[in-house]
Amino acid sequence: MVNILKVTKGVHPVELTCDEQGIRIEGDFNASQKLKKQIICCCIPVTNGKGPDPTLLPIDHVYILYAHYIQRTKMIQFHFVLPENRTDNDSTADLYELGYSVPDDKVVEAEAFCEEVMSQAYRNIKLHKRLLILINPFGGQSKAKEIFEYHVRPIFQAAKCEVTVKYTQRQGHAIQIAKELDPTAYDAVVTVSGDGIIHELINGFLSRPDGKEIIKNVPLGIIPGGTNNSFIISILGEKRGFDPVYTAFQVVKGTPNTYYSFLSQNYGITSYADLGTEHMRWMGDTRTVIGVLQEIFSRHTYGIEAAIQLVETDKKKIIANYQSQKKMVNETEEIPALSEPVPEDWMVVKGNVSLFLASKVPLLARGMLSHPCAMPDDGAIDIMMRHCK
Repeated sequence: MVNILKVTKGVHPVELTCDEQGIRIEGDFNASQKLKKQIICCCIPVTNGKGPDPTLLPIDHVYILYAHYIQRTKMIQFHFVLPENRTDNDSTADLYELGYSVPDDKVVEAEAFCEEVMSQAYRNIKLHKRLLILINPFGGQSKAKEIFEYHVRPIFQAAKCEVTVKYTQRQGHAIQIAKELDPTAYDAVVTVSGDGIIHELINGFLSRPDGKEIIKNVPLGIIPGGTNNSFIISILGEKRGFDPVYTAFQVVKGTPNTYYSFLSQNYGITSYADLGTEHMRWMGDTRTVIGVLQEIFSRHTYGIEAAIQLVETDKKKIIANYQSQKKMVNETEEIPALSEPVPEDWMVVKGNVSLFLASKVPLLARGMLSHPCAMPDDGAIDIMMRHCK
């Protein structure tokens, strides 16, 4: 079904069309100047150039945050997020707001037009989500609050989400919040932090008697506000995973996916590179590279005793399984308790290593592709290990 609405922008006529592809705009020659994006230079807001012209292509329904008719101003208004380059699947995004005057005899048509747009934009997606926002003001370069207020809050406001903001005050605070959370009060919990707050939330949820149900029914949204942001860049890529606008858009329009794994478990060089550079957080993700180089040149080794249930060791088969998206393990098995004997078919590693790095995601940090065949839902953990004599 095609809906057409004739409106105006100033004295210029504009035609809006809603079809199954999205919204088409004809006659708005200044749409590319409506980009709500500024940079701060010496405490002065400066417009950061023009964005892409949304009238050149249909605005796909998935990008639309809200459409409504405003009685007071007699205008129809659209909020949407648009990739800077719609031909690039890794492109970052910007927030747009467009408004047009509606003649008195077109009010009913305008309201019906908005209803149709919203029904298409939120098909199988909850409207007016209730979001609990957890902000870690101390993580990374201490910019999480600024990221939320400048980039993220405008997205949630445009989508008419109900937002409750809490700031974590100490290490482990998110664990306490997760333990006390009423799962019926929110449609999603959103972190504006690095990976640490996500880790605390998962541990807090799973320490509850109803932990497994909470994990299934309370989606987690992730806004990059830390140093490495390894989890989100492993899901969305290094560009979009570091883009607060696109990740906020994902919270509004994304559909929940359930994973029972989180990032990496490491010992040796990588863990001490992280712990040994806590005082360098002001450097951003560069500190990770410096920490790893320090550990490599120091030639430290670390004693280890590990028992591993091997699923596959042939690298060619691992690559083939990754390319076919094949699950490595079809059924979840309980790991034996530490007090029980190690199963006979498991491999036991004893001795010194410089590196023991197990991961569920391919990227440890931006530019650090450590486990290229890791998939978050294949049921297996990819391990990289280097023995030392």
